[in-house]
Amino acid sequence: MRSFQDVLNPVISKEFRVRMRSGKTPWVISLYLAALGTIIFTFIYLQTGNGTYFNPNRSRELFIILSYVQFALISFVTPGLTAGVISGEREKQTLNILLTTNLSPAQIIIGKLFSSISFMILLVIASMPVYSIVFLYGGISPIQLLKVFSFYLIGMLAIGSVGIMYSSLVKRTGIATVTTYATILGYTILTGLIPQIFRSFYYLRSTSRSAGSVPPEWIDWFYSINPASAMLTIFEGDSFIKGLPIDTFYAFIIFFSFVTAISLLLAIRFVKPIREPLLAKFFKKEI
Repeated sequence: MRSFQDVLNPVISKEFRVRMRSGKTPWVISLYLAALGTIIFTFIYLQTGNGTYFNPNRSRELFIILSYVQFALISFVTPGLTAGVISGEREKQTLNILLTTNLSPAQIIIGKLFSSISFMILLVIASMPVYSIVFLYGGISPIQLLKVFSFYLIGMLAIGSVGIMYSSLVKRTGIATVTTYATILGYTILTGLIPQIFRSFYYLRSTSRSAGSVPPEWIDWFYSINPASAMLTIFEGDSFIKGLPIDTFYAFIIFFSFVTAISLLLAIRFVKPIREPLLAKFFKKEI
């Protein structure tokens, strides 16, 4: 009897079973948790290194550091899981076989994406005991926790979709992986630098004139689509972002959802199914 995953999307079932049976999976989970734990215990040690006790008022700061480290690890691990899912099939010469099945390109792409994202979700769930150290001291609201994990999920989908798009476009896994990392790094740096450059320009302009020059509101949109500043607003609010008509967190969610949709549509477009030649169809009709 076929399982529910096989009926829904056999690619997800196959990829997840292969990944969980791999000997690398326990090591990846262990190293991921070790990296998070090392950061947390190092922070606590630096606060209590002289024999003092850990100040519970610093738990909020600890949670912010943990959230940024977690998202940085997600941004680092996700491209490695998604940038080779299609190009790897090409290199193994199994993509043509996969395209001859009854699966559509959309089912293949979505199945590959969610099988990779499900592993990242497993890593995040496995890190929950590390967050219990923060909850022990309090200082974090349930709404902030929910927003942080929603932030993780949207970030996974967007980064994974970009990786699969490059994997569908580029034939080599190495090139697709490097291009994905370069795109994510360049995007993060540019969306953080552009508003700072424009703000500095307008402040410099205001000092050279008698009338003050106020930066236009569109500059603040760059803050909303930058992961670092968007996550900061979860904890600090929109204190440094004044020109947005909606909350920065929701602006980030909308924009990254748009990036996910566009990347998936391009990936589906790049994966071409094997179609029967036109002359073969003509002669078949004649027969």
